[in-house]
Amino acid sequence: MGKPGKGIDKDQLYGIIESRNIEKIQFGLEQQFLTWYGSTAYFQLSSRKLGIRDPDGRGSSRDYTSKSPKIRRAGERDEGHCWLETLYVCEYCFKYTDIRSELQQHVHKCPRRLKPLGRLQYRSSELSIRRIHGRKHTLFCQCLCLFTKLFLDNKSMYFKVDHYDFYVAYDTQTNKPMAFFSKDLISFQENNLACILTFPPYQRRGLATLLMDFSYKISQRDGLISGPEQPLSPFGLVSYLKYWSALICHQFVEGELSGESRVSLDDIASATGMRTGDILMTLKSLDCITPDKELSLNVLRRWAKKNSLYKKAFIDDDFVLLDG
Repeated sequence: MGKPGKGIDKDQLYGIIESRNIEKIQFGLEQQFLTWYGSTAYFQLSSRKLGIRDPDGRGSSRDYTSKSPKIRRAGERDEGHCWLETLYVCEYCFKYTDIRSELQQHVHKCPRRLKPLGRLQYRSSELSIRRIHGRKHTLFCQCLCLFTKLFLDNKSMYFKVDHYDFYVAYDTQTNKPMAFFSKDLISFQENNLACILTFPPYQRRGLATLLMDFSYKISQRDGLISGPEQPLSPFGLVSYLKYWSALICHQFVEGELSGESRVSLDDIASATGMRTGDILMTLKSLDCITPDKELSLNVLRRWAKKNSLYKKAFIDDDFVLLDG
C-alpha cells in the first residue's frame, strides 16, 4: 500500500511491535476487552504518549531502541512494556482517547450514532452494509484502520486510505459497526478484498463469512473473476476455505452446476466468481479429486449434507442494494 521513505524503519512505518503495548480497549460505554497485538501507530514514539497528547514528540523520552520483549499471550501482563492501560474508543466513529470522561462526553453527541457514513449497499432487519470511501471520509477510515491493527497481525498501512473503499457491517437497529472489509480500488490483481475483521464483541456470528460473500457479489456485479488479496494469513485461509467449500457445494447441489455431470475449472469459476487457483485448492481440501484427476460430485454432495447450515454463509440477494 506504499513504500517507506528513506531512513524510515518498515516496522515503524506499519506500527509493528513485538508485544502488546495497550492492555485493553473500552469500546463505547459498555464493552471492554483485551487487545490481541501491539501497535505503535497510536503513539508518539519519543514519549510513548498518545499522538493526540504529544503531537510534536516533546514529551518525556524513553528508549524505544532497547531490545523488544517476546510476544506475550493475550492477558499476560508486563507492566514495564504496557504503554497504556486502557484505550477508550467510540464504538460508532472509532475516535479515541486515554481519558474515560472524554469518551463519555463524546459518545452522547457522536453524529455517527444516528447517521452512519457511506452509502447503503445491503439492508435487512438485522444487518446493514455501507460503502464508505476512504478518500471522502478519511478520518473515520484512518481511525478504523488504527483500531484494526490491535487485532490483526499484518503490515497494513493506516493513513493512506484514499484509494480504498470500506464496507462496514452495522447492526440495523443500533447503527453500531460490527465488522468490515476493505477493497483496494487500484488493485492490479483486481482483488475483491484487502483486509477483513469482525470486532471482538461480535465474533462467532458468521459476519466475516457474510462479508466474504458480499465481496464476491461486488466482483460479480463488475463482471470479474476475483478473490482476496494474497497471501492469506493461516487463520484467513481456514476461514476462506470454509466459505469457498460452501460456495462450490451450493453450486453443485442446487445452483448453476446442479444438473451437470462433467465440469471444468472454468465452469466452476463462472458459476462462483472464484479464481481457478482458489477453486483447485478448495477441491483438494475437500478431498474430492479422484486418482484420475476427476471431480467426485458425490463427495461434494456428502459435504453439503453433512454441513447443512452452509447456506448461512450467503448474503440474501433480496436485500442487496449494490450500485456502481
